[in-house]
Amino acid sequence: MANKNNTRTEINKGPGVIRTYTGLYLNVLNPDPELICIEDIAHALSSLCRFGGHTGVFYSVAEHSVRCKLMAQEQFKYGCTESHQQKADEMMAALMHDASEAYLVDVPRPVKELLPRYYEIENNLMQVIAKKFGFTLPLSERVTNIDNIMLQREWDNLMLGVHWQVLSRDAARSMFLKEFDAIEMFREYELKQL
Repeated sequence: MANKNNTRTEINKGPGVIRTYTGLYLNVLNPDPELICIEDIAHALSSLCRFGGHTGVFYSVAEHSVRCKLMAQEQFKYGCTESHQQKADEMMAALMHDASEAYLVDVPRPVKELLPRYYEIENNLMQVIAKKFGFTLPLSERVTNIDNIMLQREWDNLMLGVHWQVLSRDAARSMFLKEFDAIEMFREYELKQL
């Protein structure tokens, strides 16, 4: 009987407190930046399916985020005037724009609009994530446009027919972490040049 009580205590740490993949307990209502880690974000986003799971194949939020980052990176190749640091920040924002969903899950936009408290919690959590990982909120017009372009492509290719090769959960997690590390290396390169 004692084990059941201990288990219940272990599970319920209070309103808004969740246990993460790495074993941390994060209060999403009052997030501590020290308890937010990239491994938890990559793991959770690679386990969450876009469109509330209603795709013909499993397509993760992590893969969506990687595609957004790669699109941002591609746009920087063509006559942009942003500084090295601005490029790094934009690529990080593109990769991490849905990072709060690692802790709050991916709620489809039409449903999210009905949940005003969700937006408040999400915005607060995203502020902490943005500060920790070095990108600016609100998201830039570029990142917002990339997210919307990717949403339309995903809709056309995954909801109206399966025309994309998608990554496995493990591959999406690995790719997310690889792209995160690439941005960090890009930032470090700039610092070494100063």
